Amino acid sequence: MEERKKFSEIKWFKKNLISLASVSFFLFGIFFVPARVDAATMSLSPRTGSYKVGQTFSVGVYVGSSEAAMNAVSGVISFPSDLLQVISVSKSGSILNLWVQEPSFSNGSVNFEGIVYNPGFTGASGKIVSVTFKAKAEGTAVVSFSSGSVLANDGQGTNILAGFGRANFTIGGAPVEPKPPVT
Repeated sequence: MEERKKFSEIKWFKKNLISLASVSFFLFGIFFVPARVDAATMSLSPRTGSYKVGQTFSVGVYVGSSEAAMNAVSGVISFPSDLLQVISVSKSGSILNLWVQEPSFSNGSVNFEGIVYNPGFTGASGKIVSVTFKAKAEGTAVVSFSSGSVLANDGQGTNILAGFGRANFTIGGAPVEPKPPVT
């Protein structure tokens, strides 16, 4: 009787081994395999620089969406208004075809919101706008995104934004004026 019971257990084990293995792989897949994320980023370029008080310089605002096509982007860029002043915001060379909100700037921020026509944009670095700053005072100016979104061209408007870049600019003293020649 003991032998028959042992044989029955072995037979059951062999019969159900494939089912047990399938369930194990399924559970492993659910709990331990990360889901695929179609991530996008927004960045600033250049990320660093040194300028003198009174000097102007441009910073490009870019979106990167290499894994999934994106068709809409919006953002707010913040900067210290005591150190920097926005002179202009240019749409020249932008990947955006339609502006939901024209690029604008005010005391310490730059805003933009636009759309890329179908099939959307896929790539490492698509230009959104260029911001021209004027250095106002000495210090370290951090320019960063305070909010934003990048929407996938998936028919559902899925926000695929994974992260923001930032830029640090050193503002030094005013340039030395050349001395007039002595006659």
